[in-house]
Amino acid sequence: MTRSRLQARCDNDTIEQVEAYADEKDISQSEAVRRLIRTGLVQKGHRSPQAAGYTEATINRWVRLIGGALIGILLLVLLVVQFL
Repeated sequence: MTRSRLQARCDNDTIEQVEAYADEKDISQSEAVRRLIRTGLVQKGHRSPQAAGYTEATINRWVRLIGGALIGILLLVLLVVQFL
């Protein structure tokens, strides 16, 4: 799928909301805008939900937190083992 550039001017409140959405989903602002546009088109009936051709993966906040901590611990253990 080829992508073309789409530009829009937004008020500061809208930009802040897009940034908050991107931070919440841990995605780039560009991806946030793409998702929000797709969602709007689906809700208004201009696009079928299956047209995107993908499913959105989500991860539980606690799973991300615990997984990150475990990876950090593993890296620390590997670092200690290297110097023993």
